[in-house]
This record gives sequence, structure tokens and C-alpha cells, in this order.
Amino acid sequence: MPGGYRQFCPIALASETLTQRWMLLIVRELCAGATRFGEISRGVPGITATLLKRRLDTLEQAGVIERYAAGHTRHAYRLTRAGEELRPVLAGIGTWGQRWARDIRPDDLDPGWLVWAMHRRLDTAAMPPGRTVIGFIFSDALPHQRRFWLVCSHPEVEVCLQPPGHEEDLIVTTTVRAMAEVWRGLRPLTPEMRSERILLAGRLALRRAFPRWLKLSMFAGVERQTRP
Repeated sequence: MPGGYRQFCPIALASETLTQRWMLLIVRELCAGATRFGEISRGVPGITATLLKRRLDTLEQAGVIERYAAGHTRHAYRLTRAGEELRPVLAGIGTWGQRWARDIRPDDLDPGWLVWAMHRRLDTAAMPPGRTVIGFIFSDALPHQRRFWLVCSHPEVEVCLQPPGHEEDLIVTTTVRAMAEVWRGLRPLTPEMRSERILLAGRLALRRAFPRWLKLSMFAGVERQTRP
């Protein structure tokens, strides 16, 4: 392919596909369960629709994903056997990143992506029966990125960018950084709540249960190391 490394080393050949910009993040979303174009796009918000389409086409041509019919006029994507073999590869990269990669910078703190990531890691079975609505207020975000809602009905969780039309059972007020650091496992949730960096409003039973609902990033248990 143009721009290849001109080496027959398997790492070089794999890199021709997998190290293209955004590619591993797209595969990450597919590994996390995204199948529709819009779902993948929400998990990789910095990519344009045109470039996302090109990257998906590349993955399909490489045999990493396949398209399948999802309705009369729609299609979706899923990992092939080759794509499934990337799961432990991504897990290893994520583990390395949690342990050794640079610290979080201000321009990394996207509240929309944070809420999208959290919605996949909620233990809805631990929530009360029926519907539970969790509102998030990020006090340091831009006005159009300040409010989000998660509407949880076991086992489904819907992310809402506008008021969902149901009363909020729990409201979480915090900064993007505080919630991101908790999500990453860099700070424990309970002390952040006690220090009021993360404020909860709602019935006492729900406030006490919230730490059990949020399962955090799959890399949260990896100990962070200080870089030399």
C-alpha cells in the first residue's frame, strides 16, 4: 500500500492498517459493542464522518470487520475473527497507557465522551427496579456541554443531550477533570464525594448506592506509575 514501511516484518505490516490516525479508537468502540455508524462516531467524536467512513472501509478491506444488514435500508459493523484477536492487543495497549502514558491535559477533557464511556459501565442490575435518571452537571464545561442525562432501565442505558422528559432521580455536579480522574481510577470516588468535588443530590439511598452503580474504566485497577 502507498506509505507502507517496505518491510515484511509482521509488526510493520500490521502497522500499515492499525496505526493510521483514529484506527485503534474505532476498533476500541467496536470491541466495546458499537455496531452502528452513529454509535462509533459518538465514541470517536473528533473524527469527521467522511474520514470515519474511509477508516471503516479500510478495516473491512483488511478483514478486521464486516458489514451486515441491520434492517431494510441500514447496515452495521461487527468484528471478524481477525478483529476479535485485537481485543487482548487493545487491552495491553490500554494497560500500558494507564500505567505509563502522559497525564491528562485540559484539552483531553471532553465531557460528552466521558458520559458516553460511563454509560457502558453502569451496573443497571444494582439500580432500583424500573427507570433511573441520572443527571450530570459539569460546572467547568462550555454551556452547550454542561448538562447530560443517563436514562437507565435494566439492562439498557440511554445517553441524552437534552432533558429526557423524566424527573431526575440523582444529580451529579462536578468538574470534568474530577469525574474523569475518578473514571480512570486515578482518584477514589468516595473521598471525592466527601470533599464535595463530586456533589450528589437526590434521595439518600440513591446517593449511597451511586458508587456501586459506576463500575469505572476497565483500566481503573491498573496502578499508575511515575514516569522517570
